[in-house]
Amino acid sequence: MSKPAVHRRRLIVTGGVTALGLATALALAAPSAAGAQTQGHQNKVTVIADHLNNPRGLAPAPGGGLYLAEAGRGGKACAGGGEEGTTCAGKTGSFDLVTKHGVKRIVTGLISASGEGGVAAEGPVSVSRGPDGTFYGQFGLNTHVVPPEGVIPAKLRAVALAELGRLVRVSPPHSIKVVSNVGDQDYAWTSTRVKLAPNDFPDANPNAVLYSHGHRYVIDAGANTLVEVHGNGVAKVVAFFGVPKGSQSDSVPTCVARGPDGALYVGELLGGFYSPGHARVWRVVPGHAPKVWTTGLTTVQGCGFGRDGAFYATEYQVNGLNEGPTANPAGDVVRIDRHGHRTHLGVGKLFNPSGFAAGSDGAIYVSNCSIAPANGMGPQLCKTGGQVVRIG
Repeated sequence: MSKPAVHRRRLIVTGGVTALGLATALALAAPSAAGAQTQGHQNKVTVIADHLNNPRGLAPAPGGGLYLAEAGRGGKACAGGGEEGTTCAGKTGSFDLVTKHGVKRIVTGLISASGEGGVAAEGPVSVSRGPDGTFYGQFGLNTHVVPPEGVIPAKLRAVALAELGRLVRVSPPHSIKVVSNVGDQDYAWTSTRVKLAPNDFPDANPNAVLYSHGHRYVIDAGANTLVEVHGNGVAKVVAFFGVPKGSQSDSVPTCVARGPDGALYVGELLGGFYSPGHARVWRVVPGHAPKVWTTGLTTVQGCGFGRDGAFYATEYQVNGLNEGPTANPAGDVVRIDRHGHRTHLGVGKLFNPSGFAAGSDGAIYVSNCSIAPANGMGPQLCKTGGQVVRIG
């Protein structure tokens, strides 16, 4: 089976969302989860920022704000004929700071590639607070996806080659420095290990960065790896996430968080299957084999621990991954407490959610309408574009 578009341009919804899909989403009841007890719970969902272009990763910032990666809205340089159809590139991505005073774009003019109309862009995808007032930012994909000379303008192609797959360190107000070409290193790793995922490798699509305890970790949704980026920029594989024999797809790990116990927790988009309930969360102690911590989730895109010690996972599509014109955009946030009990937050109010951050105020924050450009996705869905919402 061919690899899903998630490996290339991150959750492409090339056909948009139909009225039927939206109506189904609005009527959706709290989804079930396997294993632990489940319950629905309606917390207040408040939009704190909107008219954003494909908002993805979130991270706490000094002073109570949030760092945000906006993947942009693509651009006017379009190329067709690939496995995802037409891709349009531009310099519309950014790394931002979201506060009660609004959205401040710290670094702009970053590479972005999307379907026509700016939906489901790829570009800056993740952020993590770093030391000394800095933060880390991660770009998706790798340079092997950049078209050959002559297909897009030379200057834009040079930007794509310089940024895609890169881990960068941002020093506000405007400084940005490349730390590592993680995407290309992961691609090289998979090219020599094709037997691990014969239908998917070689591939690389970094999706999340975490700076914690002086270490820099990156999750790669294409390579199915957790890597640590050392001081010299070398990305060393800490864990590979496999799938059961006979699976439709591969694992597609999407997020990583440090747990209260010091271990790393990694969430998956697919866990080998597109249908609901197959996404797993792994517990990783570097130097040891990863172990499945919990199961029964669906299309996890963001994750982390709250101040209450509970684990939270954003579910991109609660009905399973569907990137076609009948896709149901209904999403969810699942809270798993220390006893394994599950609570569903924001049901009926979240659509294709992605990034997660725990606030110092005890609330949680999620990037909602995460594949929408600033002008929205039509009259019925995400009319005010991408959003950051507060739950709690």
